[in-house]
Amino acid sequence: MTPRPLPKPMVLLLGLLTWSLALAAHAADAAPKPDPSLSPADVVKIQLNALANVDKPSRDAGFETVFGFASPGNRSQTGPVKRFAALVREGYPALLNHRSATLADTVIQRDEAVQGVEIIDRVGVMHRYVFLLSRQTEPPYRDCWMTDSVIQAPEGTPEVAT
Repeated sequence: MTPRPLPKPMVLLLGLLTWSLALAAHAADAAPKPDPSLSPADVVKIQLNALANVDKPSRDAGFETVFGFASPGNRSQTGPVKRFAALVREGYPALLNHRSATLADTVIQRDEAVQGVEIIDRVGVMHRYVFLLSRQTEPPYRDCWMTDSVIQAPEGTPEVAT
């Protein structure tokens, strides 16, 4: 029995599907990754952008990026990424799909950095957070700034964003 050729619309559909999958794979490969050239502010901006667009290009994709910039110590406490995503959804819902973020000046002392952030959440309410980062000393992240933790700034905290 000889196989019948696929109808033209089916061939086009399969080609489009293959192209879409290749594009998605490329997008995943193109996701930002820790790099020694990134400053603490760069790392926080990347993470905030991922959280503002947490479901792009696919559901929960932003969590992969944010977790990728979590320090090894942070990952050991919060991972794997599915657990990390649940922790962020529960403890930091204002960060998800927020409207805007303004960063304060970064405070760096040796291999530690503090980055204040003011967030306007998806409904327009302002929240303040502090990102604590450290420059890694071990491979594969040697000299990369990565996030150790994020804390919500207590009420009454002076302006952190300028």
